[in-house]
Amino acid sequence: MSEIIVGLDIGSKQVNVVAGRLDHLGKLEILGLGKADTTGHVSKGVVLNVNRTIEAVQSAIEQVENQANIHIRGVFASVAGPNIHSIKHRSAITRQTEGEEVTVTDVDQVANDAKRTFISKGNAIVHTLPQEYFVDSIGNIYDPVGISGLKLQCDFMMITSPQVEFDKTKRCIESAKGKMEIEGGLVFSPLAASLAVLTPQEKKSGVCLVDIGSGMTEIVIFHKGIVRHIAVLPFAGDSITADIEQGCGISTEHAEQLKVKFGCAVADEIPVEEVVSIPGINGRKTKTISIKNVGIIIEERLKEIVALVEAEISRCGYGNRLNCGIVLTGGSVQMSYIDELFERVTGRDVRIGHPNENLGKTLTEEIKNPTYATAVGLVWKGIKDIDEREDIYKELRKDAPPIIVPLPIAPAASNGNTGKKERESKKTGGGWNFFGSIKKVAGKIIGEDLGDSDAYDKDKA
Repeated sequence: MSEIIVGLDIGSKQVNVVAGRLDHLGKLEILGLGKADTTGHVSKGVVLNVNRTIEAVQSAIEQVENQANIHIRGVFASVAGPNIHSIKHRSAITRQTEGEEVTVTDVDQVANDAKRTFISKGNAIVHTLPQEYFVDSIGNIYDPVGISGLKLQCDFMMITSPQVEFDKTKRCIESAKGKMEIEGGLVFSPLAASLAVLTPQEKKSGVCLVDIGSGMTEIVIFHKGIVRHIAVLPFAGDSITADIEQGCGISTEHAEQLKVKFGCAVADEIPVEEVVSIPGINGRKTKTISIKNVGIIIEERLKEIVALVEAEISRCGYGNRLNCGIVLTGGSVQMSYIDELFERVTGRDVRIGHPNENLGKTLTEEIKNPTYATAVGLVWKGIKDIDEREDIYKELRKDAPPIIVPLPIAPAASNGNTGKKERESKKTGGGWNFFGSIKKVAGKIIGEDLGDSDAYDKDKA
């Protein structure tokens, strides 16, 4: 048996903690499931009340520790939020030897350079995801290792989160237990979910994962096994609940109960005569609600969400490359006929993504609910990477030299002779300085020869 891995997902409705490990057949065995309510303490993936969220994380972790009889010291955790964005960024390095093949150290060097040179004020880098590589004049390379060339370039997708929100999520996890470690850094939640609900074949053929939670709808598009686009929409399950509350004139609690118990995405499938009685507040009269009307409200809001999802697919330019259509997951995809509604509006193949890909023995069948896709995916993150190339590179790194991390250049210390040098300069500055002029001209020629993109790198000298 392999080591036990713990995934921790802080959602807008609850914290989910899952412990698992690979069995002898290579399937994921679930050893524990813990959950705790975060309603009102987390909104759209962003922590509002740090102390209450820490308590929820502690409670969920204790449940798993008791179920699996383990002591948790490290977790793979997620980060979410409406202000998570992606930006394309190109990085390049010039290698020391032209005739030799590109190594995994070169690949790591260009990724490290991307992190150093990418600037996004007030934001933390969550992921640096490679797209295609370029070796000299050859482009669209999936894996450059082993290809001969002098210049290595790569287009990266930089996924960022506001630093303040990022730090609050980290603090809630690290403070839950003494010296709690976040292993491998925080993971954008739908990328984690993709490990639990998508197959490698779907990622290669082209697929759009739509994770509909309570506060947000998160989108990830894969093509040729590479993450091509991400987006976060501020409409999800809570939007539907609010519409039912307003449309039926009932409390938020009753609206949520109606959605969960009777929610149907296609109103035509609901009999006209089906009604439910909602008790009045403080002795008020009981209200009779038509389930058909509830279905109409749900369908109209879902159509808006579907339209926004389709707009994102079209905007990113991969609309004609999604041979495997759309996979729906998350807590809000459990209402009946939601896949049918998505198919009808988008004209694409749609299926519900349950986190049961390569799932073995489980402590509870509840874990197969789409609600736990991210938490289960985080356990998988401890076993395999979101980008399959990274799993290959991990093996290559065992025998590869480490990358050279450039040190910041410190300003030259003053030796007390500044004033003297300035006075000497003034004495000779009245006439034409022959050697100074030669130096300026030479510097200009060298600079023009190198160009902006081939600037001399002191760290490689």
